[in-house]
Amino acid sequence: MNISDRIGLENLTLAGVSPLHFIRTAAEAGCRNIGLWPALTESNPLGLPAFSLTDDAPLRRKIVACLNDHGVSIALLDALFITPTESVEQYRPVFETFAELGVKRVNAVSVDPSWERTVDEMAALVTMAAEYNATVVVETCRLMTIGTLAQAMRLIETVALPNFKLLIDTMHVTRSGEAEALAAIDPNLIDYVQLCDGPLHSPSDEAYWDEALHERRVPGDGEMPLVKMLRTIRPEVIVSGEVPMRSLRAAGVSDLERSKMVVAGMRRVLEAAC
Repeated sequence: MNISDRIGLENLTLAGVSPLHFIRTAAEAGCRNIGLWPALTESNPLGLPAFSLTDDAPLRRKIVACLNDHGVSIALLDALFITPTESVEQYRPVFETFAELGVKRVNAVSVDPSWERTVDEMAALVTMAAEYNATVVVETCRLMTIGTLAQAMRLIETVALPNFKLLIDTMHVTRSGEAEALAAIDPNLIDYVQLCDGPLHSPSDEAYWDEALHERRVPGDGEMPLVKMLRTIRPEVIVSGEVPMRSLRAAGVSDLERSKMVVAGMRRVLEAAC
């Protein structure tokens, strides 16, 4: 797969915009893949109308047409949460919706402090995904239940299903001190990469969350060993920019301009990794 076919854009990069605007902007910026949210409810920094793809059939039809018109595919449904109180069965309508949209990959994270319940619910989610010919990729973050690559590998080995793999978010993997550990992981288990840059360390957990959600850096503009990390990734794996830039948005830099910055940075880093 060539670099142009690998490049994607994550919904968080343009948090709060409508799916149709996001698709058009990603395409104009040079992306053939996107990571899309199933709904916009609580996380709505721009105060735009909420939406739910599971509840809005006309919107789904418009999305299919927009994807086809712009040559873009939904490479990732981002993200489903394992929570302490709800069963993953709640996500069955989401799988049905995204099967209609041709989605074959779903990102999952756990905010349930119970490791045992996380394992059980994740296994149920992966089993459900298999019914829709979809792969579940698990994302690590040191501030959540599955905090490290080592824990993610333990989870994958315990669930032991072929459609359960890893998502590498370069910020979270770097901040857990595991950038070097990527080289020791079976490359066939890594199925998706969310790419950004930034400092090697965060001064506090609160600052970490604010940065992760609102103020990441364009790939190549920070301290993370992105080129070295990407050299461990199979060349057919999609690499998708997850780079929210609240300060530039507030300064009037357009969605398209910011997206083009992200794509240009990704291309430079991927070319250096080849």
